[in-house]
Amino acid sequence: MAESMKTPVTLLQELMVRLGETPVYDCVAQMGPAHSSLFEYRCSAHGASATAVARSKREAKQEAARGVLARLAAAGVAVPGAPPAAAAPAPAPAPPPRTHVALLKELCEEYRLAAPDYELVSDTGPAHLRHFTMRARVGRLARAATATTKKQARQLAAEALYSYLRDHSARLTSDFVEEEALARAHEKAMERYQEAAAAWRPDLGQRVADYPTGLATHAEIICAVAEPEQQAAARAVLAERAGAAAGSGAEGDEERLARAVDALGLALEWDTLPTHSDEVIHVVSTSRGAPPLAQWGASRAGAAARLLDTLQLALRPRPAHTLPAT
Repeated sequence: MAESMKTPVTLLQELMVRLGETPVYDCVAQMGPAHSSLFEYRCSAHGASATAVARSKREAKQEAARGVLARLAAAGVAVPGAPPAAAAPAPAPAPPPRTHVALLKELCEEYRLAAPDYELVSDTGPAHLRHFTMRARVGRLARAATATTKKQARQLAAEALYSYLRDHSARLTSDFVEEEALARAHEKAMERYQEAAAAWRPDLGQRVADYPTGLATHAEIICAVAEPEQQAAARAVLAERAGAAAGSGAEGDEERLARAVDALGLALEWDTLPTHSDEVIHVVSTSRGAPPLAQWGASRAGAAARLLDTLQLALRPRPAHTLPAT
């Protein structure tokens, strides 16, 4: 048989026969669930040793033998048919992390089971050595696990319940592919991330002295009102209000405020504050802008009218300051 056709185990065995020694193989560990196990093998021969991880015992044993041959060749031992040390394959990469919470959720959705439910069963131990016990439940089936963090305990509980469902319904779930399920879970998470509104961060470089003129003169540093067209659209809404008939200003102020704020690319937040007379004060403020503006009133219309006045002042054009001629 040509040397290039021999397996690493065969090559190592022939070399050890010539040296009067015997290679030793040990199965160090078996990781993962029964349906997707990983095996770690250690090979020792002539003072050299190597470990390898693979999906089967045979592959792990072959890779461990390959590692020993590479080490012996690097040490100057004449290894027949061994590849150069530089050509030795890199150690097998660690298996990708498997989020059993996501796998359990996908399994339940695909086979129309009840959605997984998680609850904290106990929280014990001192502050520096806490132990959390989480329970994962699908219908009447439940599994619990304990770890030093809630996240880890939740993952372990989900893994135990997921493994039980797979082992006891192997025939029904034989077409469930974990890699595809994880890919679907990742895609769903990315969709939720893209749909969520990006968190607005205030401009920490803006001075307090610039607050009164922030909306009108510092728009270039305010992401929400960066375009002059937006300010012009908001001023047009305010001009409509100024031209409204006397006595009807408050009637449409809430709607006008919403249009003006929307034109600026801002958002409105409404709230109420209790008073000693069992009544409430209505508070309205702008968000996602700098500076944030707020006003109050006995009614929503009154608060909206006050904030419209504040917006009108904030958006009032101001002449540029020029230095006197010398």
